[in-house]
Amino acid sequence: MRKAWTVGLQEASMINRNRNYRVSNAGSSSTMRMNDILKDPSILQPFVLGPRNGIQLLWSFVGSIFILWDLVTIPLEMYDIPKFLAFLEVFGYVTFGFWILDMPTHLIFGREINGKVELRPWKLAREYLYSWFFLDLLVISIDVGLMLLQEAMSGGWRSARFLRTLRLLRLLRLLRVAKLQQQLTLLANRFLSAHAFMVMKVVAGLLMILAINHIIACCWFGIGSHAEVDGKSWILRSDLNKDDFAEAYAASIHWALTQFTPATNNIAPDNAVERFFAVWVILLAMGVFSSFISSITSTVSSLRTYRQEQSKKQSQLLRFFNERNLSTDLYSRVQEVVRRQGLFEVRLKETEVTLFSGVPQRLLILMHEEMFLPSVNALGFWPMWSHFEDQNFFRDVCHIAIKEHVVTPGQDAFMPGTDCQEVYVIQSGTMQYSAKPRASSRNYETVREVAKEADVLCMPCFWADWHHRGRMTAENAACYYIGVHAECFCNLATKNGGPLWQFLQIFGILLVGHIEGMDEEHTLMTDLGLPEEEFAKLTLRAQEFACTVRDNHKLDVHSQTNALNPLKNLTKPSFSRSSTQGTQSEILQCRM
Repeated sequence: MRKAWTVGLQEASMINRNRNYRVSNAGSSSTMRMNDILKDPSILQPFVLGPRNGIQLLWSFVGSIFILWDLVTIPLEMYDIPKFLAFLEVFGYVTFGFWILDMPTHLIFGREINGKVELRPWKLAREYLYSWFFLDLLVISIDVGLMLLQEAMSGGWRSARFLRTLRLLRLLRLLRVAKLQQQLTLLANRFLSAHAFMVMKVVAGLLMILAINHIIACCWFGIGSHAEVDGKSWILRSDLNKDDFAEAYAASIHWALTQFTPATNNIAPDNAVERFFAVWVILLAMGVFSSFISSITSTVSSLRTYRQEQSKKQSQLLRFFNERNLSTDLYSRVQEVVRRQGLFEVRLKETEVTLFSGVPQRLLILMHEEMFLPSVNALGFWPMWSHFEDQNFFRDVCHIAIKEHVVTPGQDAFMPGTDCQEVYVIQSGTMQYSAKPRASSRNYETVREVAKEADVLCMPCFWADWHHRGRMTAENAACYYIGVHAECFCNLATKNGGPLWQFLQIFGILLVGHIEGMDEEHTLMTDLGLPEEEFAKLTLRAQEFACTVRDNHKLDVHSQTNALNPLKNLTKPSFSRSSTQGTQSEILQCRM
């Protein structure tokens, strides 16, 4: 038995509970959890789709395609391409119909807001009203106005050119790219590795520069062809055939790219309007290009550092095996395990979130309680009354004694014969447990079992020194589990004192004694613990014995008090032995 549990029952009954602090329950009274779904009994509620619903994802994909389509085609309306312009006019009705239908879909497409899945239609309508509604309404109004102008001004060369210029206002629709970019970044952070994310970031930066230069090139050509001043324009000065789309677009995009990079070209503005536009493009290029270069440099540097670290680790592994002349088969197996570890994404650890360093201690206590209390309850031996009378003890255990662990496929949680310092509770995932019987055991078959969520391992470690009797490993997927430090648990229990300490001591004595009896009978005992029926019997016996000891102590204290204060006996009625026994039975029933 550990030293903390070697105190006698009489001495244990004198231990007082330590209540140096008390954390308010106000912060943890809410039953809402992250990713909880919020609904209401409205008529539209049955039609609301979740954020990860296939229909919503398909709709978002089609919307992103239309955004990219507008990004490429709307600026091209500045060029004289009759067949292409006719196709755009027809296809414009399709995109217009899609964006009309997109506005009411915000009432039935759920969203993730502050960690909760919001599916209430009125709440979704309010969020849409304060976010994208007025921008969507503006874009739709512009489309309607352009369609009406196109019908009213069907004749005349200037009216057609003016109408195509007004269509550039539809570029406001591209502001939705900000919302799309946020969604893509969230998905990338969730599903892409660090290496793939950095590569995607570089590619996205290049595509952004090309998109900006595409818009600038089309506007530059539009100014040159429609804004001649005194018969002067860069198109006439360059002797460019503006009816040839390929030549005109190549010259325009070449000029746009040279404004962002230190390159030369033979195209220059030839009137005040063109010079004014060129000045603003240069100012834009100074900000965008410098930001792009710094971002690319930082990303490429991080990518190079990441590759160097991976290469260094691989070379160190190879050098280690070469210097010791180890087998190539073992090297291949180790390398395969290392490679598989990089394929599995594990959740963030608390130590990796640097912002927690500034969070008040009382909030961290409540956070740890929400994180670990279900796993602590899974230990299974707690009396029902302990959750109400010893709440601070449970919070101390969650805050101080528990540590998170994770194993990826191929990794071992523990090996047989190693010293055990923690009791493990699996939070999610599964692990494979295997234990070989001892030479003196009656069981000659190797134990192979699957440990699943809420299973408890190495429970005797709380009360006595324990060595692992088997091997626990993850095979198919990552497994998350917590470890309750045994020594810290003992200290907290002693510090708390009271009836819970007495119960834990009695339960530990019964459990350790039962295990020692199994070992003497050469019955196989593994880290997985006792069968459920035997465990339940031990728990019930411990509760009964703890209640009896507690009640006897109350009687002794009452007798000693009356002996020290004989005058008090004259003012209080005496109690018979039968009434005391009745009280004991009532207490026992309420404890059970």
